[in-house]
Amino acid sequence: MFVRIFTTVNQFPKTILLVVLALSAFFFVQAKDGLFDPQTGRLLINSTIEPFIERDSGAYQQFLDAREAFGSEEVVVIALHNKERKPVGLEFLLTLAHLKSEIETTVPGISKALSMLDIPQASGVCTGKSYFHQMGIGSVCVSVLDKYENDIACLSSSSSEKSSQLETEEGLEESLEEGLDESLEGTPEESLEENLEESTDDSGGVQPVTETTEESILDCSLAKSGKSMEELRDESEVEVNKIVSSLKNHPLFEGDVLSKDLSTAAMILSFNPGSKPESDKTQTILKELLAKYQKDSEIAENLRIAYAGQPRQINKAGEMIGQDMENIFPLSLVLIVVVLFLSFRSLQTVIVPLAVVLCGTLWTAGIIGLIGGELNLVTMVCAPIILCVGSAYVIKFLNQYQTESMKIREAKIPGEPKTTIPEVIFATLTSVTVPVTVTAITTVVGFLALVVSPIPAVQQLGFYSSIGIVSINLFTLTLAPALLHYIHIPEIVPTEMYSGLLNRFFQVIVEWLRLHSKRLIWIWLIIAAFAALGMLGLSINSSTKTFPDDSQIVKDLHLIEDELAGTDALRLLFKAEPDSENQEDPSYNPLKTAKTIFGLRDLQDWLFQVNGATEIGNIEGLRIDKIHSPVDVLDHYRRGLEKLSDKEVVQFYERTSTNGPKFLSDSEEVLQVTVRMRSSGSTSFLALRDLLIQKVPELLPHLQFSYTGGGVLSSESANNIAQGQINSVILALAIVFAMLSILFLSWKMGVIALFPNVITILIFFGSLGWLDIPIGVTISVIAAIALGIGVDDTIHFLSHYNDNANKLRNKRKASLKTLPVVGRAMLFSTMALSAGFILFVQSEMESVVLFGTFTAFTLLACLATDMTFLPSVVMETGLITVWDYVGLKFDEKFIEGIDLFQNMTVREAKIASLMAYTVDMEPRALLFSQGDIGDEMYVVLDGSISIFLEKDGKRTDLVRLEKGHTFGEMGLFRKAERSASAEAVEKTRLLVVNRDCLEPLKKRNPIIAAKLFLNLANRLQSSLKETDERMLAQKDFDLTTLEAKLNENVDLEQKEMSVEPAEFWKNLGNKSHKKIISFSDSYSVLNGKEITKIKPKKGDYLFITSGEVRIESIASAKRKTFSVGYCWTRKDFDLIGEISLCNGKSRSAAKAVARKDSNLMHFTGASLLSLALQEPPIAAQFFEGLVCLLSDQLAIADKRLQDH
Repeated sequence: MFVRIFTTVNQFPKTILLVVLALSAFFFVQAKDGLFDPQTGRLLINSTIEPFIERDSGAYQQFLDAREAFGSEEVVVIALHNKERKPVGLEFLLTLAHLKSEIETTVPGISKALSMLDIPQASGVCTGKSYFHQMGIGSVCVSVLDKYENDIACLSSSSSEKSSQLETEEGLEESLEEGLDESLEGTPEESLEENLEESTDDSGGVQPVTETTEESILDCSLAKSGKSMEELRDESEVEVNKIVSSLKNHPLFEGDVLSKDLSTAAMILSFNPGSKPESDKTQTILKELLAKYQKDSEIAENLRIAYAGQPRQINKAGEMIGQDMENIFPLSLVLIVVVLFLSFRSLQTVIVPLAVVLCGTLWTAGIIGLIGGELNLVTMVCAPIILCVGSAYVIKFLNQYQTESMKIREAKIPGEPKTTIPEVIFATLTSVTVPVTVTAITTVVGFLALVVSPIPAVQQLGFYSSIGIVSINLFTLTLAPALLHYIHIPEIVPTEMYSGLLNRFFQVIVEWLRLHSKRLIWIWLIIAAFAALGMLGLSINSSTKTFPDDSQIVKDLHLIEDELAGTDALRLLFKAEPDSENQEDPSYNPLKTAKTIFGLRDLQDWLFQVNGATEIGNIEGLRIDKIHSPVDVLDHYRRGLEKLSDKEVVQFYERTSTNGPKFLSDSEEVLQVTVRMRSSGSTSFLALRDLLIQKVPELLPHLQFSYTGGGVLSSESANNIAQGQINSVILALAIVFAMLSILFLSWKMGVIALFPNVITILIFFGSLGWLDIPIGVTISVIAAIALGIGVDDTIHFLSHYNDNANKLRNKRKASLKTLPVVGRAMLFSTMALSAGFILFVQSEMESVVLFGTFTAFTLLACLATDMTFLPSVVMETGLITVWDYVGLKFDEKFIEGIDLFQNMTVREAKIASLMAYTVDMEPRALLFSQGDIGDEMYVVLDGSISIFLEKDGKRTDLVRLEKGHTFGEMGLFRKAERSASAEAVEKTRLLVVNRDCLEPLKKRNPIIAAKLFLNLANRLQSSLKETDERMLAQKDFDLTTLEAKLNENVDLEQKEMSVEPAEFWKNLGNKSHKKIISFSDSYSVLNGKEITKIKPKKGDYLFITSGEVRIESIASAKRKTFSVGYCWTRKDFDLIGEISLCNGKSRSAAKAVARKDSNLMHFTGASLLSLALQEPPIAAQFFEGLVCLLSDQLAIADKRLQDH
């Protein structure tokens, strides 16, 4: 059906090209509008953790709730570091203050910018003000930094006004005198009362003086100290240094906003929910501001400004991936074009695969844009997947096109019209449509297995890749043929296929396969076992080490993590148990109790490994730097937690609710503790999570505990993706196995066909294990790519192998002939793709470098297995496919007329036929000649065969075999000379059976093999009976003459026997003996007694297991006299084939007599059929031996008949 559809469609190449062009333009617009930034033109990539979080999970909802209650956890840490490693001084803090002010006014989405200038004092005259505030003139708390800047400003202003002030001095004196007279009209007490009234609030109370705004005291009238700028700076520097030194080891400063050695001051930027701090706009503003202050600051020589945080990493990752796609992807295409050009030696040939791949990528991108999809760090690999699969499909199509063109030209008779392009395209589509479509379906099913994942990014990867593969399959069978109508590609000639370096390469492989196929299978099995052993060391860890060590983002991150606290954060959320309400006090809140504070203190001590705890220290790659909890703040304000009461805790939360760190949500239902740390990857993050899940309930049993945060959720999701990819690959393997089993009509063949791909995947994962490279998000998708390419190569190889097997009637020869033809396309496509992927090593991202390197390596491993292991397995087993199965027009009526298919179902008859070969013969075509050594037997499926003898130029026709007859059995089982010649009388189709067919059939389908051998045995039994009866029916029957001839051929049996009956029985083994005997009837016969109890029918067999039995011919039925010279003697263990002559009737040609006490084993046709159904492997082996014994006895009978 598929072939007919695509051959019909390709009759209109212009229409195909116009439709593809129009739809490509439409999808181009959709891709441009949906996937690219309209302002910058850059590819839009969602680098956040959102696509990696399971939407339906409770963890995701907690993440959203925590963000709503406490704000976004996506913070940016800006550090001002003194390169001389001296404590930060006046100029550093002034730079920090100015930078903070400008950031708050220019950076969008800022909710809070926290620095060491913002943390309030817990006690003293300036309680509630920053630690840099001091009591000044008029009992007003003034910032040291603000006072210094005010003094400097006033001093500068004073210097500029000095000259003009001298000129107007007289005028000022007069004005002052007038003003003084007016002021004396009121008393000093009245003025004081007015000032007090101004400071009185609406309720009549008096505002505290410490609450007077700073701006009110920034008056130059208070700054006239007469000091120079240098003196003011030195004085302020001393005060700042004194304050900074006092903050050393301060729990509210250290690690967050001030380094331990006081050389680094930091600012922590928090963002409003819904803002996008990772956006290009926000990051660009930040970079420009920091660059300006780095360059223009007065302390630029000693200042190093660094900033880090998840928003910067997300933005940088998206930027670098976008650059890779913009730079490496085109280079990969160029390199693939070069490799294809060198392979096909034609620039025109390159246009076809390039057009198919680009159109497939464009259509996929357009569909993604049309449905409102987006790209993320996982779905970005869709482009390489489409590139891989698409190139492989179209290269195989072109290779088949050239092959079909050569075949058609060779088949042309001189004088016939030249081969036309539509003719070649039709032949090519007929050959490749089914395997390409089956391959696409198999690959799509594998990728659709990803859609069941709960992770959105993985679902999208499976869906988008499936769209791309379907598009590529469609273009391979439509666009590529349409282009070939207008793009001429060079034809290959037979000499080209078998000459040159490439030919020598394949000759070496073919010779190795011919000589060492079994050894190669064992080599690959050993490699697979070694790789599987490496998988024991496999780990899943989505490492945070994404960027190069020498990149600025890594340098900034290291500085901040070394000087301050790690930028990774984990939010611990606590809620009251539902049954913890206090009936006596409705305002009671378990979160606001001393018990909770003490529990949090114990948790904090455990996290910092106090009191001998070691669990956290055992987590590799984890360093906990800071814990934001009410414990440290309370401890600092209260100067200890001894005798802490619930009332104090309530008061603490009330004081900090408006001006202080926020630990409780507005509804006071959730308490948050934030852990800042430094982790090397998802493994350490999740190890901490697992320990917390165990430990927290022990320390805070009265509270419900949960965790959230972008870091832990992304780690969980990354590991889920990596683990999910492994699971998806296993699921995909299972699905592909099921499809291959259906395709090859045997689960065993499904395993064999899948095994090359399994080896490739084992090598990939095993290499990661041996090299100690953890599985990350990007690396994990390589297995899916390898599976898609591997299955593609497997199906294409087997489809070509099937054609060659039917022509050559030898599976080894067919496999060896298939490899150079299919291997050429495999080699071209794999080398092109590997060359394209290896360019990813140019990326600055380690994950992308590993992705490109391991993809290229895995594709090469896939090529090696498909070119060595797969042909070796096929040579040793043989395969049949479902499309051949469907092609056989067998029905019950048909198989009833074929004696070889008796007692078989239609399915079994088809499989038996497909394990053999079919040959079509023209009238008077010779099949074999008299005297040829035979190694095949034949079944007439249609038409007729004439068996004849030729002697001295005269032909004697012996018999005409019609449909259903089997002949040539002796040649198959004895490799005997053909006793006559055979030719087709009319158009005839034969089923050809040889040893190359029977061995795989016994292994894969023992029931069918057993039935086939049993039918052959019945056929030989009939032939043996007919031969014996012909000999006994000779007109010139003379006992004396016969006896003399028999005496002359006493060694005839020894010469003709190919199988020793006793040896055959022994080789079956005792276990098989018991099962076989259970299907027989046993008899004992005394010496001299005639065997009368057994009434043999057609299909019954009698074995002697001990003693001696003679089958004696009846010379004259009337006189009941028996020949003592002509008989068959069977003794020890043997088949009594001649028992069919003894039917126990009056006209019986012979009778059976025991010449010693004998034991017999009798099988009926029904019991043998039951044996085949219940014990197929044993039955197949037993019946094959039965066929061999009958062949020997028939050969002896034929020889005796000829001698007579």
